[in-house]
Amino acid sequence: MKILRPKPFYFDSGSSAVLLLHSFSGTSNDMRLLGRFLERNGYTAYAPMLVGHGTSEPLDILQEGSPQAWWQQTKSAIDFLKQENKTKIYVFGLSLGAIFATQAIEELDDVVCGGVFGSPLYNKEFNNIRNAFMTYAKKVYSVQQGLTDIEIDSKLRIVDSKIDSFLMEIRKASVNVTDNLAEIKRPYFIGQGTSDKLVDPNAATEVAKDVKTSQLHLYNAGHVLTINNAHNQLQSDVLNFLENN
Repeated sequence: MKILRPKPFYFDSGSSAVLLLHSFSGTSNDMRLLGRFLERNGYTAYAPMLVGHGTSEPLDILQEGSPQAWWQQTKSAIDFLKQENKTKIYVFGLSLGAIFATQAIEELDDVVCGGVFGSPLYNKEFNNIRNAFMTYAKKVYSVQQGLTDIEIDSKLRIVDSKIDSFLMEIRKASVNVTDNLAEIKRPYFIGQGTSDKLVDPNAATEVAKDVKTSQLHLYNAGHVLTINNAHNQLQSDVLNFLENN
């Protein structure tokens, strides 16, 4: 069976553009439903693939990706949208992508505003994210690559040896962004699932306290709000946010 690799997308549909940044073990596919919804409503939607993602080798994320590389990609994506003559640029990020979406809102003048879904900001520990990545890696090795149990175990030992230091780098990036939350003066959308098992749902409330311009939206749902049972309501709320900013 041939497995089609996920690809970045650019849905050109108007002078206002929304940059969509995906999660740590996700791809641009997690943003596709929201992207198509925005396109139908007259917004251009752009979801790049973060370095190391979208392959059938989870180690690519840990070996090729980095917070520095992903931040550079975020800035390059915004430059691309400027070159495409987009007059308004918004940035939203899911989970890992939330870190760089927030940094863009904090630092880049070209960004009108934006927000986050399932943000890891203010999370005290990343154990759940670690466990989820190990589960994701095991699934890829068994289902996509069809490796034997011995081969899977060998691969997972390599992932296990690298992931803690890598998550520490992500945590550092997260803390740096969190430290500047109070400086945000632009509208800031916060979407959080109340039954999120990957990040602490209560952390969203802490972020909302820091960002005086924030709009907190809680959903009776899990982590990946862009594709789970909350996605229709999320899409509606994001559109309303865009229309008013």
